[in-house]
Order: sequence, then structure tokens, then C-alpha cells
Amino acid sequence: MSFSTTYTLDKPYFYECFDESLPYSAQAKPKYALLVLLISLGLIAIYAMNKHYLGNFLILAAVLECVAFYYRRPWWVTRQMLSRASGSEARLTIDESGFKSENPHKSYQLAWQDIDEVIFTVRGIILKSRRGMQYVSNSVLNDEIIEYIKKRATK
Repeated sequence: MSFSTTYTLDKPYFYECFDESLPYSAQAKPKYALLVLLISLGLIAIYAMNKHYLGNFLILAAVLECVAFYYRRPWWVTRQMLSRASGSEARLTIDESGFKSENPHKSYQLAWQDIDEVIFTVRGIILKSRRGMQYVSNSVLNDEIIEYIKKRATK
């Protein structure tokens, strides 16, 4: 079986990728240990060592980490929109060997044996491997290929 389709790498697609992948990524929760460490070191620098500049810097680094966590979605989408691939047409091919996606600027191939986990979300499919995660939207797939992926994932 072989399936091929094209889709556009645009802002709505990037938002969908981020929203569906976030619960399964390491960035889903704030780095509480880092925040506690930065604030503690900042307070120690201010009150125990009397180094106000260092203490303020460490506390502001913790605040910056909170801001970065809060705005991670628009920041990630903006970075994708600024990339060369933004707005280009991507071609997805699914066959016996695995997944292959290519656009004018980048391509990746993921063999079935390299896929560690297949996660079916409400709006798409997440393919986890040692190299990271790849997201495929259900909007570019038909029911037949989704069933094929489900069968291959359970093998």
C-alpha cells in the first residue's frame, strides 16, 4: 500500500502541530526545579552574600523562564513561520517502508522499525522515535490510511 498527499506549511498547521504535540513533550510542564534553584540562589546572593546585582540577575532569569514558558506557543509558531519552509507545499508519502515528508527546503524519512510509539490524538498522529516527534494531521489523511497506520502500529 502506498499513500501520498500534499499540504501547506502555514500558521494554522503549525498551531495544530504544537497543540497536539505539547501534552506528549518534555515542555508540557514548567521547569520547577530550575525556578526554585534560581530564586533560592538569587535570595542567597542578596541576603547572605550582599551581592544585589547577582541576586537580581538570578531572580530576573527565573522571571524570564516563566515568561518563556507562558509564551512558548506563539514563540514556537513564530520561529516556524520565519523558517524557509513556511508557506511551502509539503509532500507526505506513507508506504511499506514508513513515512517520508519533503518540502523544497527539508525532508525527513522515518522507517516503521524506527518508530517507538504511535500516538493517536483527536486531530492527528504523533510518531515518536529516538530522533524526536513528528506530527501528521488527520486533515491530510483519509480513513483508509489511518486504519493502515493503526494496524502497523500494533505490530
